[in-house]
Amino acid sequence: MRRITIIVAATLTVLATAVPAFAGAPEGPAHIALGDSVAAGSGANNANTGYVPRLSRYLRAVDCSDADAAACPHLQLIDYSVGGAKSIDLINDQLGPATNEIMTRATDENPNNDVEFITVTIGGNDVFAPVLGACSGGINDYCAATIGTVFGNYTANLSTILGTLRAVAPTAEIAIMTYDNPLRTCYLADLGLAPLADLVLEGGGPLPGGLNDIIRGVAAGVGGITVVETYGLLDSNDWVGGQDCLHPDDSGHLKIAKAFRSAMG
Repeated sequence: MRRITIIVAATLTVLATAVPAFAGAPEGPAHIALGDSVAAGSGANNANTGYVPRLSRYLRAVDCSDADAAACPHLQLIDYSVGGAKSIDLINDQLGPATNEIMTRATDENPNNDVEFITVTIGGNDVFAPVLGACSGGINDYCAATIGTVFGNYTANLSTILGTLRAVAPTAEIAIMTYDNPLRTCYLADLGLAPLADLVLEGGGPLPGGLNDIIRGVAAGVGGITVVETYGLLDSNDWVGGQDCLHPDDSGHLKIAKAFRSAMG
């Protein structure tokens, strides 16, 4: 009996020695998604056909590390995005958990489980309701002032979001998308508001710049941020449409996923 006990104890010692120190840590690298209902997959047919899960499935097939030629079959998707989120909501509700996840993975003893990809979709809800309410009658002084206030707040918030992400994840690939115009295929198009959305998104006429210009400018200012261009990408059959003036359908989410894939190389 004593001999058996010694053998068992020795075996357990060998097994304990063979277990890596990071055994309890997350096993694979991660893709973190942040944003609004588009990032959360609203308008898609099911949870697997939104642009974020489509993109993450593609990322599993690419190399996650310059030091390792293997692909990323164990890439984990962590999606913090929430329908209806504005940029301030992302800061208050998503940025903290995301940065904690990034830093935890970066400082644990597993060198292979860092956050490698971060995707962001935010800003549409910042402008939609306030600008629609202030500008449905045309671009007058009140409309212009509302747009100026909304744009100023969004610029500050997006600078915080992208600056924080780049600071805590200096080697991760961070990609943020611009917005296409969803009003062309919903009931608001019948009210003549689709051209207003084009101006708000891309600027022109009385607006020197639009929401997408803010995204491009802040990304350039932070540095090392990939901008995924989606303006003009989606066709009329790529939106839910009707009473839904915000969300792409399955084909739209697929086009957005492909745009991320191309921009991220």
